[in-house]
Amino acid sequence: MARRRQFKGICRDVLNNFASRYNDLNGYWAVGQFAQIAHLGSHNLKFQLREGVTVPPYPEFTPTSSYYWRTVLRLMTANKMSEGWLSHATIVFSMVGPTIASCYIEITTDLGKIYSDTKTIAVRPHDQMKEHRRLDRFGPSNQKGI
Repeated sequence: MARRRQFKGICRDVLNNFASRYNDLNGYWAVGQFAQIAHLGSHNLKFQLREGVTVPPYPEFTPTSSYYWRTVLRLMTANKMSEGWLSHATIVFSMVGPTIASCYIEITTDLGKIYSDTKTIAVRPHDQMKEHRRLDRFGPSNQKGI
């Protein structure tokens, strides 16, 4: 029987996926692109998964919000959890040092209980001159689809 406390594991799984080196966006490591935006001004990026938007707004990151919303729903289905149990889901990316980022996920249930997880990672801001773009359509890539 499914339980709402399974959201704790879903938080962990989604955040590990988010911070993974396989999290590609437009052929480059997505987390490096988030770090680049954070270094340019806004030190925090908030992905509101249900709404499919980022705060501050960056339309190029809309696929990331949508992808992780579908991932949460897919994991809930795999755990035989009702979609009605999920009220809100947010991922926050923030730079806490020149090359250190904090990733935080928060899932709120229909009963108001909040489940969360945090992960700290080393990341350099995206630089097209130093990175090779992923050109192939095969191999692991988180945001290729589910």
